[in-house]
This record gives sequence, C-alpha cells and structure tokens, in this order.
Amino acid sequence: MVIIEGRHHHKFGHFVRYGLHADIVVGNSDIGTSDTYFAQLWNLSLATVDVEGCRLPGGYAGEGILYRWDVQKWNTATQAWNSLHGADTWVAKPFGGYWNEEGCLPEMTHIRPLSWRKVAWVYKDWVTTGDPIRIAVHTSATTPPERQQILYTELFVVRRPPNMPPAQ
Repeated sequence: MVIIEGRHHHKFGHFVRYGLHADIVVGNSDIGTSDTYFAQLWNLSLATVDVEGCRLPGGYAGEGILYRWDVQKWNTATQAWNSLHGADTWVAKPFGGYWNEEGCLPEMTHIRPLSWRKVAWVYKDWVTTGDPIRIAVHTSATTPPERQQILYTELFVVRRPPNMPPAQ
C-alpha cells in the first residue's frame, strides 16, 4: 500500500485514503489525441468493489458497459452545482445530465483490490468555457443518486489546444 500511495502521489499530486477514489486522466479519443478527460476509479482496498453499469446492446449503439456519471460545474450565482446537458449546455440541477433519460440493462463490474477502471469521460469540445469542472461517478446505474455512493474527481479545467483560440 505504501508503494501504491507513493506512486499515486507522484502521478496525481495527492494522497488517497483506503477505499474507492476517482482521478482524472487525459487520454485519446477515437478521433484525436489528448482530447478526452477520463475519470479513473481506483479500488484502493483489499476487497473487490462492484460498480453497476448498463450493458450496451451492440451494433450502432456500441458494445460494452456504460457507467453513469455527471459532469458538473459550480454556479456562483446560485451556490449550487450545474450539470452538463450537451455541448456547453448547463442545467441548474446536479445530476441533471443525460444519464437519467435512457434505459438500462444493468450489469455489475467487479473492480479487484488495488486496481482501477475508466468509468466516465468528457470530450474537450463538450466544455469550452475554461471553468473548473468535476465528474461525479455513480456506483449504480439504477439507484437514484441520493441513495448510492457517488465519487467526485477533483476540479479540473479542460485545456484548449495551443492552435485553438479561447471560447467566447
């Protein structure tokens, strides 16, 4: 655990405690490089942790498991979290994103001790304001947010490529 804690601090700049933890990792999408911000869920415990996602049907809709998450930014005027509901469209309600508008065939993912899984993402062009945001990772796809464990990443800013002017 000491080695894992040290490596985590070196890579992410903070220490973590025992249990579940979420970090942001910049990665590549299918169309570009360093253009997607992934929420990586760590199981820093000695027990397997279950996270419920939705099994995609395959075909045009894609395949695999899609987890629930919410991209949020702080609204200083209302002193509340707003949710991303489309490219640079924010709704004045936490957990007001698209996640609650689609059906779900629930399936559990087992995250083994001392391992991780990417469970959420935000594409760079979805958030062009330069405001700090966070990702709220849901541990259940079918349980209402107020009745489940939700993990929050630290605040981060989507960085614009050097050749792209700042958003207006």
